[in-house]
Amino acid sequence: MKIADNLEMLELHMKVMGVERIVYPTLMWDDDNIILVDTGIPSSLEMIKKQTETAGVSFAKLNKIIATQQDIDHIAGIKGILSENPEVMVLAHEEDKPYIQGEKKVKRLNSKFMDRIKDLPEEERSRIVDMFENSSVKVNSTLSDGEVLPYCGGITVIHTPGHTPGHICLYHQMSKTLIAGDAMNILHGQLVGPNEDPMSEDGVKANDAIDSLKKFKDYDIVSIITYHGGLFNDKPNERIKEVIRDRKFYSYMK
Repeated sequence: MKIADNLEMLELHMKVMGVERIVYPTLMWDDDNIILVDTGIPSSLEMIKKQTETAGVSFAKLNKIIATQQDIDHIAGIKGILSENPEVMVLAHEEDKPYIQGEKKVKRLNSKFMDRIKDLPEEERSRIVDMFENSSVKVNSTLSDGEVLPYCGGITVIHTPGHTPGHICLYHQMSKTLIAGDAMNILHGQLVGPNEDPMSEDGVKANDAIDSLKKFKDYDIVSIITYHGGLFNDKPNERIKEVIRDRKFYSYMK
């Protein structure tokens, strides 16, 4: 879906934990850069290629991937892309870098998560664990809060810890679009808060996921792309204030 000139919201259908889900990576480009924000899972590759080409962009010229966080449904597709184009640079926040690179165990793969998937068929359970254990890739460059990337008309990095320690959002300056990752979600057409199961280690507390949203008050936002839910453009700044005030978490896993 076209959001603005040279800014496209992709739609990936995938099966996670035995449930069919849809996620929404973002594609943006200029004369020198083609950037994909988040990548789905390994089976997402052909959908990404097809939708990139449909948007009028050459997948073969993709040269940057930005990971908003370490969660497997955001990064597991990177390795497949790199197998076709090893020159693609991977960018992420310093705090999530060691998890994406496999130096630390991805935080979501814990006893609580294993209990959640224990009733899945063995083949599906093994596939999920395999994604966690075999999706590590090198992060070529780290991003910091407030950094402005000189690509695609300017992209501001907003560090929003809480869901993961290194979770980031991106503000596309030309279109006034906020790429929110998992910092917010959409439920029944309404913008809602972060997932109810944010990370709480490394000094990051669950409530930080809500408090991080306060950073958005400094931005004039016309559209929001959430990874789980897609596009929201109904007075987004006003709705963000309501989400912060309500301080409610949301679960898309139930």
